[in-house]
Amino acid sequence: MRERLLWPRWILSALGIFSLVFALTAISSPFIHAQQAAPASEQTAAPPSSAADLPPLPMSPIEKAEKDGTALRLSLKDLTKLALQSNLDIAIQDTNEQLYQQKIYQVYGDYDPKLTGQLGVNLRRTANTNLASQSTASFSQNDTALWNFEFSQPLKTGGTVKLGWNSQRLNSNTTFSLFNPQYQVGGTLTFTQPLWRNRSIDSTRSNIKLYNLDLKNSDSQFKQKVTETISSIQSQYWDLIAAIRNYQIKRDSVRLAQITLRDNKKKVEVGTLAPIEVTDAQANVAQREVELWSAEEIIISQENNLRALVSNDRKADIWSRVIVPTDTPDFKEYKVDMETAINTALANRPELEQYDIKLNQLDINTKLFENNRRWQMDLTAALGSTGNAGPQSCQKNAYTGECLTDDQGNPIPATPPALVGGIGNAYKTVFTEGFYNWQVAVQITIPFRNRSLDAQIAQQQIQKRQQLMQRKNSEQSIQVEIRNAVQKLETSRKQVETAGVSRAFSKERLDGETKRFEAGLSQNYLVLQRQNELSSAEYTELQALINYRKAIINLQKAMYTLLETNDFEIAKGSSGKVPDLK
Repeated sequence: MRERLLWPRWILSALGIFSLVFALTAISSPFIHAQQAAPASEQTAAPPSSAADLPPLPMSPIEKAEKDGTALRLSLKDLTKLALQSNLDIAIQDTNEQLYQQKIYQVYGDYDPKLTGQLGVNLRRTANTNLASQSTASFSQNDTALWNFEFSQPLKTGGTVKLGWNSQRLNSNTTFSLFNPQYQVGGTLTFTQPLWRNRSIDSTRSNIKLYNLDLKNSDSQFKQKVTETISSIQSQYWDLIAAIRNYQIKRDSVRLAQITLRDNKKKVEVGTLAPIEVTDAQANVAQREVELWSAEEIIISQENNLRALVSNDRKADIWSRVIVPTDTPDFKEYKVDMETAINTALANRPELEQYDIKLNQLDINTKLFENNRRWQMDLTAALGSTGNAGPQSCQKNAYTGECLTDDQGNPIPATPPALVGGIGNAYKTVFTEGFYNWQVAVQITIPFRNRSLDAQIAQQQIQKRQQLMQRKNSEQSIQVEIRNAVQKLETSRKQVETAGVSRAFSKERLDGETKRFEAGLSQNYLVLQRQNELSSAEYTELQALINYRKAIINLQKAMYTLLETNDFEIAKGSSGKVPDLK
């Protein structure tokens, strides 16, 4: 009987396991159901994405300008043109050209003709010490009135042409004077030409060459300043675009913080969240609002920097308007070969041109110093004529001073009839009586030693070697700059590609989170967080595009190809457009 009541052990084990599983299932079923229902209840309680119950966000400076009509929409090209016409740095540099033009004009003044006039009277009394100059008085007296003129014209060959015309009226009390008063007239043409020293170059001609090179150097510096200004304007323009976009991201961040604060308050009200979380959310909103005001300050600062580059008048309209960029930094690949970029830079860079100008100036100074070491050999030629006139006088006795007479008792004339007359007759006799004179001579001055010039020539040679070495060093620096710029361009291009991929992934994550939210498997906060991540990724891509544009600008500046042909002409004359220069 006892043996029939015994069950097999394996049956008892199976019944025990089954009972245990049944009991656990019955106990855990309510908990599992509650856990499954919890997400649904939370999703139902989650606030909608509507911002109707949130405080309004501040308007951006651009939105305010668009609303009140103070927006000034400008493309990069329009802004560049405006700056080239009104930039103060360009205007200051433009005056240097005018300065050197006036210096050249001043040097040419050495070739201006000159007219010198002399008008005067003098009186001269001497004792009677000579029979030929004795007078009836105890002294000889000569009263002279003169009017002399000389015209001189320097020549570009280093010579000089002079034309002199002298006239005087002489009264004398000497006994044997044939004319009293006596009129004397003379004209002389003189030509002087250096044959060795100063024949091919002198101080005037060297200064003209030097100032012309200074003018060329000023032109090179002007183009350099225009290029730097264009580079600054374009970089500042893209920085303004980045600042505007950064403000939008910061404002979206504020909105996200406000939504989080609202959600946390509701959760605290239903008892599902600790009150300290509300305090943390409020601090987060305040911090992001501080960042928003800082972003607005950056926009205003970027605009002011851009205005300073564009306008030279503090009363200009642009200072009361808000600059709204119209260009977008779309990606367009810029390709350039390294060797081509280096050769282009070496051919165009103004620094190398300025070194070449300096070398030419040193050669001119050396040539002038070597010229001054030569012998001075000047050819001089002169041709002149004189004329005399006065009242008729008689021949006088050498001892008594009385007039001699002919057989009829008439005084014997002492002066040919052609010379009798006044000042007009004296002018006539200059050309009719053949009283001419001429001279041809060569004057030589031989310097035996000039250590001052030797030292100056040696200094010029040393400076020339220094300039050549500095130019070589500049070429190496330019080569390094080009290589770095090309590498920066390539790196920026890769960053654009990577930022684009990151932005695409952020977009996919946002789409996925949105679909989960619509299916009840996510929360509104997570969707907004993905939106913020997408905005940040978009800003990162925008910054990468702007950096790529700046890399192109930097490379073009290094190659000196940023300046267009018309840009230089537009910038010319900007110094005449600066107001309020009193």
